[in-house]
Amino acid sequence: MKKIIKYIGLFILVMLGQFIILAIPFAFSTLKIKSVEGSADNSQHIAFEFKAKDMPTFEEPAPIYADTKEAALVVVNQKIYFGEEYLYASKVSDIIKIFENDDYATMVYFSKKNSKEGALVIAKFKIKIVEDKKQYALLTAIFQGYGNSKRIKETPEGHFDIFCQAIQVLDLPDLKDLGITEGNRFIFGGLDPEYVKRLKIEGQSPTEIIEYTLYGEKRYFWYYENLISDKPSSQFDIEVEN
Repeated sequence: MKKIIKYIGLFILVMLGQFIILAIPFAFSTLKIKSVEGSADNSQHIAFEFKAKDMPTFEEPAPIYADTKEAALVVVNQKIYFGEEYLYASKVSDIIKIFENDDYATMVYFSKKNSKEGALVIAKFKIKIVEDKKQYALLTAIFQGYGNSKRIKETPEGHFDIFCQAIQVLDLPDLKDLGITEGNRFIFGGLDPEYVKRLKIEGQSPTEIIEYTLYGEKRYFWYYENLISDKPSSQFDIEVEN
């Protein structure tokens, strides 16, 4: 089982470089991506936190299959995938996007904890066919908390820098493997403001930008099905056109 990456605790700000230096091997790490609401532009900002996770050594368990993706989220040990604080993230409130082929499925959904707080979740599943019917087993899940965040003052430039940091770590384990087509470079983001409609990465526009309403605010999930670039994500040319 791949090590689970948490978004995705709510959005301890520390320099990203320090996190990477201090992070222990990813097989025993979790990544939290926290949302922090900016008072200047009322937008959600993203920060990253690597936190060592003490876990005993054990053999990788066999996948646990269920008839639906929603059922596959709840038949597993949810504490392993979502942690004690985010157990609610295994429940699907609103589906935003599903990618699926004969071998894998990735579901993007929002899980509501209460009327103001929740998490954007991206979960990947392995598929097998049993009696001509698909069954799903959860492989990995990442999540980004939303709401219940501290207010900070942030300039538009500072917000864009944080937005870029979120993109530039997409080569990390688990993040880079959320696509369903082997060999494709699946790049994505979510809970972002409207300016992502003008986003260009390596000169390319997103394959799709999905608008949805979250607690009365418009938010956007965007993705590149297969970004064409030989660069690591840390060197991407990222711009928002005027």
